[in-house]
Amino acid sequence: MQDISNDLNKTVETFYKKYKNTDDKKASIRPEANEWSLKEIMGHLINSASNNHQRFIGLQFVTEMTLPEYQKYQIDWIGVEKMNDLRISDLLLLWKQYNILIAHIIETVNKEKLGNYLLSGDKKMALEFLITDYFRHLKDHLVQFEQTLAKVKK
Repeated sequence: MQDISNDLNKTVETFYKKYKNTDDKKASIRPEANEWSLKEIMGHLINSASNNHQRFIGLQFVTEMTLPEYQKYQIDWIGVEKMNDLRISDLLLLWKQYNILIAHIIETVNKEKLGNYLLSGDKKMALEFLITDYFRHLKDHLVQFEQTLAKVKK
C-alpha cells in the first residue's frame, strides 16, 4: 500500500502543479454534448474521493459493507452538483487536498483488513482491490482531463 500511497501523492502533486492555472472559461466547455467539461471531470474525481474515503475507513471497522451503487448515478450527480458554476482552481485544490488525505489513509491502512469487502449492486470487492482500483480510476480520468483540454483549446 505504501507504493500506491507514494504514487498517488506524486501523481496528484504533478497534475496539480501543471494545471492549477487552467483557464476557467475553457474549463466549463463541454467539447461535445455528451462529454464532461474539465470542471465536471474534476467533480467526478472529487465524488470518487468522497465515496472511497467512506469505503477505505468503513471497511477497517466491518468485514462487510453495503453501499448504494455509485456507478448507476454518477452522471446524475454531476448534473445536480452543477460543477460548471464553480471555479476550476477551487475544484483542483479540493481534489488535491482530498487526495492527500486519501494517500495517508492508504499508507496507514490496517493490512489485516484488506480482505474486508464492499457489496455494491452485484459486485463484491475487497478493500485491497478498491484501493488499487481507486488509483487506476483516478489516472484514467486525468488522461480524460488532458484529452478534453486539448479539444477545448482548438
